[in-house]
Amino acid sequence: MEIQPTDWFALDKYAPVRDGWYEVQLVSGETAFAKFGDGEWTEKPLLVFTHWRGLSADPAKSGETESIGAEAMLAEGVRAVMNVFFPGHGDEAHQPREDSEHGKGS
Repeated sequence: MEIQPTDWFALDKYAPVRDGWYEVQLVSGETAFAKFGDGEWTEKPLLVFTHWRGLSADPAKSGETESIGAEAMLAEGVRAVMNVFFPGHGDEAHQPREDSEHGKGS
């Protein structure tokens, strides 16, 4: 599957017109993902970003036509990447609890 993203837009000049996930460019030049909804960035990286771009240059393949499944899959990928770079320490480690109901055999 080939992805053809949009051009980069300066964060201080433009905001997305559709709710959804966008690729963002951090001050360091690295990229990450952020979610835009209800006129604001609702899920975003901890580091400051200056530009954003859509994940698809074709309007028919972005925005309202995206499925919930695709958005959920992208969110899971973003969280997995965040867990790799920010795994937490000690009690904050991102691991399933052994004493949870899901971990017990019946």
